[in-house]
Amino acid sequence: MKKYLELTFWQKITHFFIVPFLFFIPAMIVIDLFKIFATNSYAGLRSVNELLMVSLPFLVLGIAFIFIQKRRLTFKIIDIKYTNDQFDETVRRTVDDLNWKIEHNNKNLFRAYRGSNWTGSWGEMITIIKEDNRLYLNSICDPNRMSSVVSYGWNKKNLKTFIIHLKAVVKEQNVDNE
Repeated sequence: MKKYLELTFWQKITHFFIVPFLFFIPAMIVIDLFKIFATNSYAGLRSVNELLMVSLPFLVLGIAFIFIQKRRLTFKIIDIKYTNDQFDETVRRTVDDLNWKIEHNNKNLFRAYRGSNWTGSWGEMITIIKEDNRLYLNSICDPNRMSSVVSYGWNKKNLKTFIIHLKAVVKEQNVDNE
């Protein structure tokens, strides 16, 4: 079963903002279609076919972005044996590499933010849920900032860097213990 990142109401608004934005033009066209068919008061220049053809790409993109944004809330699952010290060392290395700002780090939850920079990203929110020998990882565009649908590769980089450091730390400490 997939596990999804939980967002507050306003974070959901920010995360999914692209969807109503894309549905705005089709909504305006529905008003014109209502005027054509129901009230016979349409004074525009476009035919019904032209109105439908204009709205179609926006509808398709809007529907696609519902699924894209929902998928971005799924956690990546990593099954790995690790200790709390190994996790903390992994966090330290990743913070050094990517300039994460830690918000929470307790026995069950880790949350950090990476601020914006000149890459075009407004920043990301990184969430890690800790369970015995399993981690749930997620990185999305920061839902506490201006809406953004692209991270310019930073979401993947956040997760990839953390996983690389985790595997290295676990391997190093397992070699030291032998």
